[in-house]
Amino acid sequence: MEAGLLSGYRYNRPVLLEMAVAAEESARAFYSALSRRFPGHAAFFNQLAGDEEQHAKTYRRLLSGGETYASEEERKLADRYIQALETSGLVSSLRRGAEKAGEVGDLKSAMQAAVQMEKDTVLLYHSIAMAAGSEDRREIYSIIDVELSHLAKIESLLKTV
Repeated sequence: MEAGLLSGYRYNRPVLLEMAVAAEESARAFYSALSRRFPGHAAFFNQLAGDEEQHAKTYRRLLSGGETYASEEERKLADRYIQALETSGLVSSLRRGAEKAGEVGDLKSAMQAAVQMEKDTVLLYHSIAMAAGSEDRREIYSIIDVELSHLAKIESLLKTV
């Protein structure tokens, strides 16, 4: 049955996890660049960059595991969601972290860009989790929880700038 699930889907498990690794590496680059641009908030941005690096390691570890998937219905829906996210430019946007960091003019715009990136990341990871088997899904939900905490921290800091 597992082999049959692979046929007809655009996004298999390795593709989805590589997508997540790329998003995490890009987020790490984004926050690392912001830590250099805004030294007064370097510790904050370095903490976020460190979290993103750990997430990338988790996704790489999942890549080395076996292929398990959710139900066929969930796979079909996830495939459509992720295709829509790719078509909309969200996935490619999540790969442009360092470039985005260079485009922001001030701390407020940097924080606004960070809010958008975290929201987009959560949306992508929920779509990936939909296709994942239960073990992968638990790991992805744990990462989503950290991303949501990033979002809350960033939005809190944004209110002060």
